Amino acid sequence: MKNLSPFKKEEVLKENLLACLRKNPKGLTTTEIQKETKISRKTLEKHLQILVYENEIYMKQFGPTRVYYPNHRVHYVDFEKMSFGNRTYWFDIMENEFGNFLIIQEKRKSDSKFVTKGSILIPLDRINNFISNLSKISKSSKIAKLNKKVK
Repeated sequence: MKNLSPFKKEEVLKENLLACLRKNPKGLTTTEIQKETKISRKTLEKHLQILVYENEIYMKQFGPTRVYYPNHRVHYVDFEKMSFGNRTYWFDIMENEFGNFLIIQEKRKSDSKFVTKGSILIPLDRINNFISNLSKISKSSKIAKLNKKVK
């Protein structure tokens, strides 16, 4: 991995972590993953956090112990997307063992791949409340003033 670009190293690390977790569907602790992959603790924690953030894996905490699982339980039901320049916003309806959710993710294209830059997860049974609050804030006088400045 010494001769790889930083982006390629990140990609290889991600694939190695996912492969490790897929081989262990009952979950692994951070220490177990570290022993198996030989990745430094700091780097490992960073990449595990990113994979959780991207919904590739999920984590359950038992006291001080974190156990990571491959995210094979998520089922995507539907999606929409919209783009502004190099940013694309994905609106995915998904279901898992905890219920149904809308996940909104900002993704940017980098080297012909989408990289998640941020996301929020909203329970579908709360979506009307979420939309109501978005509507309120979009009608506020502060938003109107900001929009006038941008134009």
